[in-house]
Parts: sequence; C-alpha cells; structure tokens
Amino acid sequence: MPQIELSEKADSDLEAIHEHYAGLMGHQRADEAVNTILESIEQLATFTGMGRPSQTPDVRELVLTRYPFVVSYVVRTQVVFIVRVLHERNERLNTAKIQ
Repeated sequence: MPQIELSEKADSDLEAIHEHYAGLMGHQRADEAVNTILESIEQLATFTGMGRPSQTPDVRELVLTRYPFVVSYVVRTQVVFIVRVLHERNERLNTAKIQ
C-alpha cells in the first residue's frame, strides 16, 4: 500500500485551514475539520484512483464533500504525493511547480 506524503505547500495549506476555522469556530472545530480532511487523504493510500482526473497530466483531484476543499495529488511508486489542499474556489493548481 502506498504511503501518503504531504508537500510543504499542502502542509501549509492545512495549517491555514486550521487557522481559518479556529478563528470562525474555535480550536476544537478547527481540529475536527483538519482531521476530517486528513482522514479523506489517508483513504488515498488504499484507493489511489478515487479522485477525478485534473486538467493537468498525472494529477488527480479529490473533491471533499464535508468541507469546500480540493486535494491535488500525484500517484507515484509506493507514494501518494499530496501537492495542495485548496479551497474549491481557488484557481487551478500551477503544475509547473510540481516536483
């Protein structure tokens, strides 16, 4: 089963999501939101193809249902690399910087 690896930007995205929700609803709800997002991301280790194809070759997008975010990821040998966790209204991923 592949391992999940977060990019620095994806990790930063999750921190920003936590900060946003903490300001709106408190730290406990922010923790719950980020944990729910992480649980969805962890499912990618078992079901790597559950996200939709993106407009960018080799990048898939997991659209979250409970929160308005899209997880962009790349499936590599034994690794699911999480590129970004962006709000669904944000611009599409700039794939020139995927490593």
